[in-house]
Amino acid sequence: MRLRELQVRFGLFAASLLAMLWGYQLMLLDHLPDVFADPKEDMSYGWYIPLFSLYVLWTERTKIRETVERDDSATRSILGVALGLFVLFVSIFVGFLGVRGLQVRLEIVGFVGMLYGLVWTFYGLRTVRQVLFPVGFLLFCIPLHTYLDLVTIHLRMLAVTISTALLQGCGVEIVREGTMLASPTGAFSIDVAEPCSGMRSLFAMMALTAGYSYFTQPTWFRRGLLFALSIPIAIFGNVMRILTIAAVASACSADFAMGFYHDYSGYVVFLTAVLLMVAAGGLITKGASKCANS
Repeated sequence: MRLRELQVRFGLFAASLLAMLWGYQLMLLDHLPDVFADPKEDMSYGWYIPLFSLYVLWTERTKIRETVERDDSATRSILGVALGLFVLFVSIFVGFLGVRGLQVRLEIVGFVGMLYGLVWTFYGLRTVRQVLFPVGFLLFCIPLHTYLDLVTIHLRMLAVTISTALLQGCGVEIVREGTMLASPTGAFSIDVAEPCSGMRSLFAMMALTAGYSYFTQPTWFRRGLLFALSIPIAIFGNVMRILTIAAVASACSADFAMGFYHDYSGYVVFLTAVLLMVAAGGLITKGASKCANS
């Protein structure tokens, strides 16, 4: 591919990308910051999602440049451009619906789709495959907490059920009433409210595991396997937090358990979940090595 053609194509791509960012300025500068700061959504980790996507693009820049410079007739075919334009215009429509309906979820889906459409139109499917993960990673910015009330209540019930069984199995006298754990004597009561459902830690753990697996696992199957394990790991971490809060309240003080310990135990539990994620990744790597050598 001639240098002049590359320069012209990059110039058109950059101009289109800037126009797209200008069109999405309300989402980028207003809607997303409001969502990330909304205590109901509890998405303080959302600020790191685009930064990580940019980091992945930077680390993969050599591969992307080599793919772009590769003279591939299929990439430059009329059909390839038409498919890219189709994705682009469908995404514009989805984004438009999001703006008109004040649905930030649709805005984000349209934004990600437009990025894929632009890359596909100007550089072809091979380059889309190179940016598939970093662009798709932006979907973790979609606010889902208030959209998944049905899942939230089931997560709360699951955490309370498991915690009750474990506490009673360890000899701790505890009674359960709905999503509440309490001492039979009335010394303490712990209501596992909606913010304690574990939804935030679940989404944060999924995003973290997706990034970790991308860099540590060489195949998409192994990445998908580790990513799938992030769900039980996050649920386990939330159960352990509720379990230890009840144990501390029973053994020490309800005020201490629901005050200092409740506020800071989340960091310790999340760190434990991260260590479990790393251990799971190591087991997957070790298992793949054994299969390859057998």
